[in-house]
Amino acid sequence: MKKILVVFILFLYSNISFSQGENVSTNTDGNLTFSVLTVSNGATYSPKNVLAIWIKDANGNFVISRKVMANNRKQHLVKWMASSGNNSVDAITGSTLSNHTTHTVSWDCRDLQGNIVPDGDYQVWVEYTSRNSASGGQPGPSFSYTFAKGTEIVQPQIPNETYFVNISLLYEPTGIDVIVDHPDADLYQIQPNPVVNDFMIQLKLIEPSYLNASIYDMGGKRVMEVFDGYITDLNYVININNRVKKKNLIPGTYILRLNIDGRISSKKLVVIS
Repeated sequence: MKKILVVFILFLYSNISFSQGENVSTNTDGNLTFSVLTVSNGATYSPKNVLAIWIKDANGNFVISRKVMANNRKQHLVKWMASSGNNSVDAITGSTLSNHTTHTVSWDCRDLQGNIVPDGDYQVWVEYTSRNSASGGQPGPSFSYTFAKGTEIVQPQIPNETYFVNISLLYEPTGIDVIVDHPDADLYQIQPNPVVNDFMIQLKLIEPSYLNASIYDMGGKRVMEVFDGYITDLNYVININNRVKKKNLIPGTYILRLNIDGRISSKKLVVIS
């Protein structure tokens, strides 16, 4: 009888442990840097084109847009429209592109609410068109790549496609509260710090670079994205004028995280009023 009771208890415990293990969801902090050069397909309005880059999860659900260059012609990005529902929140936005070029985007593995997404497979999607694709024209070229968000670095060799070349992808797990400096590379400082109202980020870059600068609370939630784009001026200043009050950055300690061409570094930012 005792043996039966012991076996039953062990069986019950093992099932509880197993079920608890199944429900554990890991949300690793990380950063994705993605770059691609689009190639003309010779369509109606080539080389002019509209373009979108966005993220989907493993189930095909829209997560976030990172770049939408279309303005009044977004409807012709038919795959992006179907996926996002015309949601360009938190994306780089602009008008129709006059030519094909290299596009670099960053994703901090947050959703539209600024929260870290669960680990798992995610897809980077790119679409462009030089036609009126929503008015009887053929859809433009598109490309997607799936990567695993987790605790391991991902940096695959991605072969060229017909209309998408020089493709690079780097996913790096990182910690929001890990303060990293690169003394032999890019330098930057926050002035003033602590912050009362307005402040600036002063950069000294070693070469023209893609830059994303975002602010996070100490729990890892993104509070605001202050810059996203390509910088050619090696001595560059980002002025955050009155954005502290506009974004309701309440007094406390935050992390400013920079992605400079895939190099991630962070500094503490203290807001006192």
